[in-house]
Amino acid sequence: MQVSINLDTNENCQNCTVNPLNDWDKASDFPIINQEYSGSKNKYVYAATTSGSRRALPHFPFDMVVKLNTADGSAQTWSVGCRRFIGEPIFVPKGAEEDDGYLLIVEYAVSTQRCYLVVLNSKQIGESNALVARLEVPRDLNFPLGFHGFWAPT
Repeated sequence: MQVSINLDTNENCQNCTVNPLNDWDKASDFPIINQEYSGSKNKYVYAATTSGSRRALPHFPFDMVVKLNTADGSAQTWSVGCRRFIGEPIFVPKGAEEDDGYLLIVEYAVSTQRCYLVVLNSKQIGESNALVARLEVPRDLNFPLGFHGFWAPT
């Protein structure tokens, strides 16, 4: 959803509109943008979402990342695979373009009860080469599902 609020010089609301960004209708959460575009018009929004393919609990936990294009309404996805779930995506900017960067995602593999740090090329979401790396987290450092985080450059 896109919410637009027009304020007058006294900060009184003159007009408020709510419009859909696209036809995406799957449960989604943890939306993130390239923070360098925070407070500006941005084109891309990334979020954790669900394939909806499970009969039991079809909408949670999340098993996909969606890249929503607010300009043309398109949506591209990357799936973590069967019996694997993801948490909140974190955007790490790399270059000058809005979608030039990486998404860091914690993945939990049910069958092995292990966590992985997944690195995706944010430009490549929806393509077979989006996965940059999947790093196994030491067993004693497993993250809980729904773990939150943020990127802070040093």
